[in-house]
Amino acid sequence: MPLTRKARLVGSSLVLTIPSQLAKAHDIKDGDELEIIPAGLGAFMIRKVKK
Repeated sequence: MPLTRKARLVGSSLVLTIPSQLAKAHDIKDGDELEIIPAGLGAFMIRKVKK
C-alpha cells in the first residue's frame, strides 16, 4: 500500500517523515541510519543500515 508524504524544508535540507506504524513494523528508531538507494528515474528505496 503506497503512502503519500510531503517533503518539507528544514534549513537547507528536505525532510520526509515516516509514519510511526511503519517505523515500528520495521524497527526504525530515533537515531537509526537509513540508506537511500536510487531505483530508476523518480524512484528510490530506503533501507535501514544494519549495525
